Amino acid sequence: MKPKRISIRFNTENEADQKAWEFLQGVQDSKNKTVIAAINSYFEPVNSSIVDIVRQTIRECLQNVSVVQPLPTEQPPTLTEDENALLDSLADFLGG
Repeated sequence: MKPKRISIRFNTENEADQKAWEFLQGVQDSKNKTVIAAINSYFEPVNSSIVDIVRQTIRECLQNVSVVQPLPTEQPPTLTEDENALLDSLADFLGG
């Protein structure tokens, strides 16, 4: 397979471009390999082993936690006869 070429420009007045340029200038290995590795890591899905570690950590942290929903202190308001009649007529209207 024939090598593919691409040209990249860095606008040093742009903060993100300047930062990327500085990172590349500090690379001791091949800049080409570094750029390829950065592109691949950007587009590859999240490493599943990291997801598994986070999931296991959360599970361990929450294993002894219990959640109890308190009973409501107020009773929901009861509907008046007029409100019930309105709901009945609405159900009839909607075909229920």
